[in-house]
Amino acid sequence: MSSPIAGTLKVSNDCIADLAGYAALECYGVVGMAFTDSASGITRILPMRRLRKGIDVEAGEQGIEVDLHVVVEQGVNLASVSENLISAVRFTLREIAEIDDASVSVHIDGMRVR
Repeated sequence: MSSPIAGTLKVSNDCIADLAGYAALECYGVVGMAFTDSASGITRILPMRRLRKGIDVEAGEQGIEVDLHVVVEQGVNLASVSENLISAVRFTLREIAEIDDASVSVHIDGMRVR
């Protein structure tokens, strides 16, 4: 059995973004994380090593705010996929990083046929 260890846990924004990205990719209907180039306006799917570019993490007065930019599979129920994403990311951050007050927003930047 494990027992609590006294102390403080500090988690970087990059680590939070990685955890959120990997949790999001495990959700049904998510094809990948998205990045929109502001100069050309083109949205592209990010490779696994660059998931952080599709996730914005900020520490606000209300706690951690996570914005996910995703590309979803065509034909899925967008509301269900968004709810599953929010739930999965909150669960992962709560279990691994011990962050209880994360606010998660989902931005669907595109749809794609798998």
